[in-house]
Amino acid sequence: MPTPRVRFSGRPNEAARFARELVAARAVAGLTQTQLARRAGVTQGLISQAELGRIVPSLEIMDRLATAAGHDLVLRLYPSDGVRLRDSGQLQVAEAIRAALSSAWRVRLEVPAGVAPDRRAVDMVLDGPAGTVAVEVERALLDLQAQLRAAQLKRAALAERIGRSVGLVIAVPDTRRNRAAVITHRSLVGAVLPLPSKRIWACLRSGLPVGGDGILWVRRPARSPA
Repeated sequence: MPTPRVRFSGRPNEAARFARELVAARAVAGLTQTQLARRAGVTQGLISQAELGRIVPSLEIMDRLATAAGHDLVLRLYPSDGVRLRDSGQLQVAEAIRAALSSAWRVRLEVPAGVAPDRRAVDMVLDGPAGTVAVEVERALLDLQAQLRAAQLKRAALAERIGRSVGLVIAVPDTRRNRAAVITHRSLVGAVLPLPSKRIWACLRSGLPVGGDGILWVRRPARSPA
């Protein structure tokens, strides 16, 4: 039987994650590697290599392995390294914030959240005499709970790396759609992002400590006349 083509992953964590899940699925099904290979129409060697985390099979082969072990293959997108500000169109929002800041704040863009191999970056970090604020820029609040969770994890990694507490500000364009998303999640926002936007702006402009977490509404700059 010819060995189906596999792709070698450039990310060891991807191979390790699939290896763990495949071993667990096969154990639950009570199958040996040979039995699973026969059911999936692959070689036992392929399964051995996959369970050792040395390869990541193609999506087709992963689906066949999952089905043979009585499981469903589910694909989801998770935040990893993140998209850089200048590539995502968020830089305009970041620049609007920077333009309004007091000179008491030191601005850093795309700051590493944690230590290697963590490759996530905080969009904007503001360092002032009274503390540090992590600013995550979101163009649209499409899944506020997921976006907030990702921002909180980056904030926590940054706080651990620099050894002090860090405030969290979610900066978003002040649009009707984003406002509606916040209203939909009013209870969540009130619990974890209680600081009003007006107060955050006042602190950023004056250099006073922000002193909490909140959503910062950023208005789009007026277009210059043609």
